Amino acid sequence: MKKLLFILFFFILLPVSTNSQVSSYKDIVNIYDAYTITLNELTLNTNDEEIKEHAYVVIVTVIIGNEKITKFLYRDDLIMNSVKNYDDVFWSINFTVKRNNTIIIPAQVNVTNSPNSVLIKFEGYSNMNEADVALMSQLSTSFVYCSSNMYNLMDKAYKYLANSPDINRPNSSLLTTAEVLQQNISRRPGIFYLGNPTEVTYVVPQDPKKVIGTNLFVQGKRTVESKIGAKTNDLWIFTVTKLPDVKIVQAEPYYTKIKGVFQDITALQIIPLDRREGYLAKAQEIITDEMVPGRKADVYINDQVSKQFINLMNLLKAGIRVKSDSMQSTSDFMNSNEREALSYFEINLKENDFNLENEYLFDDYINSSVNRGIIQKEIDLVRRYYQIK
Repeated sequence: MKKLLFILFFFILLPVSTNSQVSSYKDIVNIYDAYTITLNELTLNTNDEEIKEHAYVVIVTVIIGNEKITKFLYRDDLIMNSVKNYDDVFWSINFTVKRNNTIIIPAQVNVTNSPNSVLIKFEGYSNMNEADVALMSQLSTSFVYCSSNMYNLMDKAYKYLANSPDINRPNSSLLTTAEVLQQNISRRPGIFYLGNPTEVTYVVPQDPKKVIGTNLFVQGKRTVESKIGAKTNDLWIFTVTKLPDVKIVQAEPYYTKIKGVFQDITALQIIPLDRREGYLAKAQEIITDEMVPGRKADVYINDQVSKQFINLMNLLKAGIRVKSDSMQSTSDFMNSNEREALSYFEINLKENDFNLENEYLFDDYINSSVNRGIIQKEIDLVRRYYQIK
């Protein structure tokens, strides 16, 4: 009877709280950041008095828009540090997650129909039967399971950003098996809860400078707490780490093309008039064909990437017009997009600070002493030609 009451107790949705902290906006995960979620320590309550002899699993589900990522942790992934008994009704167990404990998530802006939030669900079950264990044996805990739509994005994040063997690779081929296991466990007769099923939603903003709130997704240690009784709580402790996706962008073919056009055009001191249109067309082709998010399938790009490199191409276009004119100056007005690009680089070269507004071209163009000098020379040419004081 006591076990039945405890099981019913776990079905009740109890209040969930998370630790809040005052953080720099630079620590806030925004929609342009890839990030990892690393499970560290768990304190979970159960009424399975024989849990040490039973098969058990901890499941973490990350939901972003229409996409779901499922992560399993089995008993071999967990160290059982201590067990405390409360009135012979339930047991509070402290675990350390010792391996396969990190989920890598691509920048959310690239996820189709992605909202500005991430939902994380935690659940655990014990006393699984042979059918559950058979399904578990097909699912490695070194993977996370996701749809084919999410797979390509996660695979790129894993390929270019993963820096630890405990970061899980994505797998879409066994998603159905993972979903069957996750759904069936909670409905099996004889199953015990291991921790109260809990979920929490965090805001992932576009511009972290313009948001306030206590549920922002901030890097660092996070604790999700679910109250079980007067004496104990469930605690799900994990760490969030920002991983700017610059390396993924730099691996795309368009990035190599941009570098080539930059080097070709800035190396020229004088451009013959009959070649001007060809150089302008080369820069414009990147703007029109390469810098349009969503135009090409399986290309990792977002609106910030597009904005930053369009500014670079427009600055080069202004320079082409100057170098192809035999006159030292002109009374013509600059094209508005080229004037905007000029202002953009003047501000960012002056500030020389890695931030959301310049992060995709920062290393190669703003923080590079060589390319900073090249860009400054282009700026000086353009300002003198258009007589901008």
